[in-house]
Amino acid sequence: MLNARMRAFAALVRAGSFTRAASALYISQPAVSKHIAALEAEFRQRLVSRSRGSLLLTPAGQVLADYVLRAEALLANAKRAVAAGEDAQIGNLTIAASGIPGTYLLPPLVARFHEQHPAVVINFRVGTSAEALEAVRAHQVELAVIGGLTVPAELDAEPLLDDEVVLVGPPALGRKRRPLKELEQFTWISREEGSSTRAAVEAARWQMGLHAVRELELPSWEAVKLAVAGGAGIAAISRYGIEVELNAGRLILLDAPKWRLQRTISLVTAREVPLTPPATRFVAALRQMSERLGSQRPTKPRGAVRSPRPRSVYASQPRAR
Repeated sequence: MLNARMRAFAALVRAGSFTRAASALYISQPAVSKHIAALEAEFRQRLVSRSRGSLLLTPAGQVLADYVLRAEALLANAKRAVAAGEDAQIGNLTIAASGIPGTYLLPPLVARFHEQHPAVVINFRVGTSAEALEAVRAHQVELAVIGGLTVPAELDAEPLLDDEVVLVGPPALGRKRRPLKELEQFTWISREEGSSTRAAVEAARWQMGLHAVRELELPSWEAVKLAVAGGAGIAAISRYGIEVELNAGRLILLDAPKWRLQRTISLVTAREVPLTPPATRFVAALRQMSERLGSQRPTKPRGAVRSPRPRSVYASQPRAR
């Protein structure tokens, strides 16, 4: 394993503060500071800078972070690969996903993979896009499927599907066209902070001039849909998540001027880190699924607002909170 100083530095990069890094490592904050100071003395360069309550990586710190975080990922996957043997018939498959792909797209694929590889232990977790991304960064999972978030430099994002985010409401609202002023009167129901859909919707609302709306935050998309169906408000949600409710008449699509929002659902893995045999086979099945679903989806509507595609930029310059 990496030595204590390197592990402390990696934890600091991921956590964004000395306090959270210490908590993640179960050591004291002064111990983390001591490890970082020892590294800086060894390299004879500053690795982090502190200014007005923020913590940023220096250029030298960015270079070191790139190598150390990938080294951690290589070691984690090496242990998984040895456990898996020479094929995908044994071992562990660790996956994280955000709410839409984790609830509506991946479960049938995971079930089929389990049927084909019953000796592979599957660890499948669902949370927000930010939580899924962090699980890959912390090497708790080998891969993640998330909505459009910018990924840090030590990770790779492979676009899988274009996803249309639509406005839905209860059937009682009817299907008439809704002017912007009327949209301001509704309560907008969404997932919690860290949801990529929520972030994209907030940006789209701002572009439309909807700067002050009432919001209700709920912990899952199922809770959001139930609240909307019960008349508590409206929501912007992926088309992949509402097909059952639309067919059953429990929700309706709202006709709103200028509302066109698309985002990208992507596969996220550690950059330049070989996948274990179970993960390699699962990714192949995931790509086949995305090709099939992509051929069934309508083309991008004219004038659609697109949330940024995930890309590898240095988001690992942490800020203290």
